[in-house]
Amino acid sequence: MRNALFFIFLSLCSCQNPAGNPNLASVPYPMELHHSNSVPIQVLRNQEYISIVNSTAVDYTNAILWINQRYSGELSPIPAGSTLRFNLWSLRDAYGEQFNAGGIWRTDEPSQLVIAELQLSEVEPLVGLVVIGEE
Repeated sequence: MRNALFFIFLSLCSCQNPAGNPNLASVPYPMELHHSNSVPIQVLRNQEYISIVNSTAVDYTNAILWINQRYSGELSPIPAGSTLRFNLWSLRDAYGEQFNAGGIWRTDEPSQLVIAELQLSEVEPLVGLVVIGEE
């Protein structure tokens, strides 16, 4: 009986999400660069992907995407008037944990996308984006 309980306990523990991977960690969120203004760049979520629609006349190159003031990832250039598709699973936080983007095989609820920002340099204020369709 003890062996059965041990194996049940072991299987329950092994089904938990793994801890973050420090080798994949990003830098901490740059709170000192946070700015309350936003630009007309829309972020639309479709399951584990987002579309970033640059409806401005500005090209954004070498930008880092910040989600929920925690997760970040490098973006490809987003020329003026273009749309970029981005996989949310590629986002990591300062502990190496992935953004829970959801998907067909996931059993837990995906994380909500609340705040999206672009970091253009280490000194410029972050550029706020408009998140569409998240509750």
